[in-house]
Amino acid sequence: MVQHILVAHDLSPEADLALSRAAQLAQQTGARLSVLHVLTGQSDAKEQQHAQVYLHTTLERNGLAQQPWIRQGRAAEEILTQAAGLEIDLLIMGRHHRQSPQGFVGTTLEQVLQSCPAPLLLAVTPAAPYSRALAALDYSDCASRALQSAWQLMPAGSALTALNIYESSEVCPPESAELTLQHELFDQLVADLRRHLADTGAQLQSSLRYGERNNCLDSAIAAVQPQLLALGSHSRGTMSEALLGSLTREYLDQPPCDVLIAH
Repeated sequence: MVQHILVAHDLSPEADLALSRAAQLAQQTGARLSVLHVLTGQSDAKEQQHAQVYLHTTLERNGLAQQPWIRQGRAAEEILTQAAGLEIDLLIMGRHHRQSPQGFVGTTLEQVLQSCPAPLLLAVTPAAPYSRALAALDYSDCASRALQSAWQLMPAGSALTALNIYESSEVCPPESAELTLQHELFDQLVADLRRHLADTGAQLQSSLRYGERNNCLDSAIAAVQPQLLALGSHSRGTMSEALLGSLTREYLDQPPCDVLIAH
């Protein structure tokens, strides 16, 4: 269960969007919500006061009355310290790197993701409850955890599609027997996961596609039109080139919707 959500807020419009999403999810799940702002560099009293006023105004606009946490130091380090100390179940951040010429590489988001103790949600869309989600599911533990984490954010009446991509040449499709075996293996994986999911009134669906993985995932996103995409990171500290692992960077750099990452 999601019991404690932390929002890292950098006083940007993107972070305002993340806070709105966090407020919506906290109301939906009944989770406690904490807000953190990190003052970097040599911040004076005027900057601290500005942060306090901005955050209180934004919190009130979202119907929230709690006091924000304001810390001084390196943003990624303070976010990770607070996430561990508060024993959070979900960290929500906005798309801080939108104007960065390097994209996702080297951002606070990337640094936090490498060591985050909880699933991380990059919130980029308006905070209406999720109705459709897509989880890229291979046979790794982190992909399974991503699906399970996404499931906890889906309200009654919504649908989560578990997608498996069987990589093959688009010129030479797999043999029928080979594809049948892959379907059987994937159906068993989904059935095993389903047994551990709470009955929330949401629907769990499954889809298997074969071909080039980027094309398959792009076409699935176009077909499902999810508001939430769940991915596994595949390793702590690095983004591996294993199936779907290398896609994590791409979809964090150019998110088609909110993106949830789990280790």
